[in-house]
Amino acid sequence: MIVAVLLMGFTPPFAQEGTLDVLDGETLFEGGWLVTLGGQQETREGLRRGTKRVDDPLDRRLTERTAALGVHYGLRYDVQLSAIVPWIDRALRLDDPTGPDRLSAHGPGDIAIVAKWRVRRWDDVGTATNLAVLAGLEMPTGADGERSGGALLPPDLQPGSGSWDPSIGAAITHEPGRWRFNAAALYKRNGKGAQDYKAGDELFMELAAGNRFWLEPYPGPFMRLDALLRYRFQGRASDGGASLSGTDRDVLTAGATLAFRPRPSLDFQLFVEIPVWQDLGGTQLEKDVSVFFAIGFRM
Repeated sequence: MIVAVLLMGFTPPFAQEGTLDVLDGETLFEGGWLVTLGGQQETREGLRRGTKRVDDPLDRRLTERTAALGVHYGLRYDVQLSAIVPWIDRALRLDDPTGPDRLSAHGPGDIAIVAKWRVRRWDDVGTATNLAVLAGLEMPTGADGERSGGALLPPDLQPGSGSWDPSIGAAITHEPGRWRFNAAALYKRNGKGAQDYKAGDELFMELAAGNRFWLEPYPGPFMRLDALLRYRFQGRASDGGASLSGTDRDVLTAGATLAFRPRPSLDFQLFVEIPVWQDLGGTQLEKDVSVFFAIGFRM
């Protein structure tokens, strides 16, 4: 059973995806604060080998629910510091007459700290472009010893990784008039963690285009609709130093975000993401739908 779960290649999301105003080229003003509270649900159901669906005799379904508190501070006009604190609930449902029909774990996830430096800003009439670099570190603060039915759960079902995971990336945001275009890339190096297990290193890339279809003069409200493409790659995991074949994956998703700011100090965002292409090493559960909602308070 444990081997079967490990080979599903579950990929935990970047902590930076669970909050607002991190994966873009803009920074908070000096001395400014942004506090966000976000919730996300992601499911995986159905097996895939490479790019093809295959039958799953155990009818497995993995559900992850995450709540994340993000605190962001403008250290300078061009430097932003962030801390993201997640709470994670994972549940694997399966139809197995020889064992349990459900494995689950919940608890605090790994806290991430992120620094963003806006290295360049270009301004023109009605147009602004910001370029930033990012560096982050996910710390082994999450629960990594959870049990289900008395048995220790495998590492990829634990809320925490037990490892130190640094990341580095860049983002550029271009805003001409009512439009907003964003491109971001982030690479995470996963360390060896609990149970001598090391998740594969990860690459995340995003392209987004949005339009403020409702925009009132400041400080009036606005609403913006974004269309996004996201690419995620994860390399092979290893167990006890031995590479686990069939745990690598490439996933391309499409999504849409509705952002609403009723006043300058308050943000709401709703995001829905679905896969459009997946190439999974070995036989793994494939990504299904993901839904994210967040509220932000600016001070």
